[in-house]
Amino acid sequence: MRELRWRLSQISLAISLVIAASLLQAQTLHVYTQSWPPYSYEKDGKLTGYSTELLQAVLREADIDASYKLMSWNRAFQQASEEANSLIYTTTRTPEREENFEWIGPVATRKLWLFKLAERKDIQINSKEDLKKYTVSIVRDTSSLKLVMDRGLFPRKQIDEAPTTASNLKKLFFKRVDLILATRAGANYELSQLPYPKDAMEAVYVLNDEFQLYFAINKKCDPITIRKIRLAFDKVKTTSLIDTLKKKYMVE
Repeated sequence: MRELRWRLSQISLAISLVIAASLLQAQTLHVYTQSWPPYSYEKDGKLTGYSTELLQAVLREADIDASYKLMSWNRAFQQASEEANSLIYTTTRTPEREENFEWIGPVATRKLWLFKLAERKDIQINSKEDLKKYTVSIVRDTSSLKLVMDRGLFPRKQIDEAPTTASNLKKLFFKRVDLILATRAGANYELSQLPYPKDAMEAVYVLNDEFQLYFAINKKCDPITIRKIRLAFDKVKTTSLIDTLKKKYMVE
């Protein structure tokens, strides 16, 4: 009888530990992002960036534990779309995505610029009609590429796709394309990592500025968690943190 009681107590303890671990996992918000400097990227083995620091401050204010994973944009978007207790950043809020997530923000504007080499005096863009004269490189699988394709802003044969903004810049400096499409913050950061002067590249045309950047939470996430994050973001907005981070990371 004593041995049976001992075994039952051990089984009960094991079940309690499993339940506790499951509850802890359920309470941890799973956060997914891509490498997109200066919004989110790894430096010295640590995840950092404008959006990263802002989100971390918001989750601290909300008293919510989170695990962060840096991965390709496609994988990050898929995980956040399928996993209930998850958040993805930094993402553009578009009509196509509206019903997929609960949106927290905006955290920054998304002004898409066309950049050219400063030495290319032959490139002149005064209207969207002028775009048809040039080739452009855009990061693949992004809302930026979808916008350009859907609206036919460039002929398809003149659009080159690249995995990252850094790849786009290299193509620009190797003169494989005439233009690249990026945010000013993203392009300036990547240029700072290359052996070229800051004035070697210049922004020539705002292609789109109608959307903004957000944190996006899976709609199946606990409503209490969503509310806590929303309230925490509103509170952080009243402080000087966002302006401080924008200056630190040169974000528009």
